[in-house]
Amino acid sequence: GEDGIALGVHRKLLKIFPDLLLILVSRHPERFGAVERLAKRKGFSTLLRSEQHGEVPASIEVLIGDTMGELQLMFGAIDVAFVGGSFVATGGHNILEASAMAKPVVVGPHTFNFAEIIRLAVERGAAIQIQQPEDLEQTIAGFIESPEKRHAAGEAGKQLVEENRGALTKNIELIGQLISTSPSAGRL
Repeated sequence: GEDGIALGVHRKLLKIFPDLLLILVSRHPERFGAVERLAKRKGFSTLLRSEQHGEVPASIEVLIGDTMGELQLMFGAIDVAFVGGSFVATGGHNILEASAMAKPVVVGPHTFNFAEIIRLAVERGAAIQIQQPEDLEQTIAGFIESPEKRHAAGEAGKQLVEENRGALTKNIELIGQLISTSPSAGRL
């Protein structure tokens, strides 16, 4: 149901920001067609990313991300990211991709898959966690209306990602230290 929520919010935001473009990307390729049909059924002028050549025409209201391996490109093109899987009890999706691109992030209440990183992002002002879908319009509008707020949140997210790079290397080093100091080191 999050695609419908995003489209409903986009319809309201278009009244305030008539040139706004929603880039809607499903995490599951088998849903690309359903997302496009939903957007068209709701009356939006849409374009599939796979059919985009050059700039997105100004008449397009919704760009459907129907390609694989381009999520970073999509995050690079946006001003604000709503990272889904968080208004439904699936636990949310990873916000680090958007944060690495210095984009402010909005998430819903269900973020248990990424609880620690969401907590840190919210504490640092890189993300806003909302409880109700009704809060999404106002939260996104706040970011659109304030380039300073967008920039500050985006930079906070980028800094958070930078500070936490290299976790795998750090863990391998720690495991190596533990193994080398263990009384049973070398015995299998």
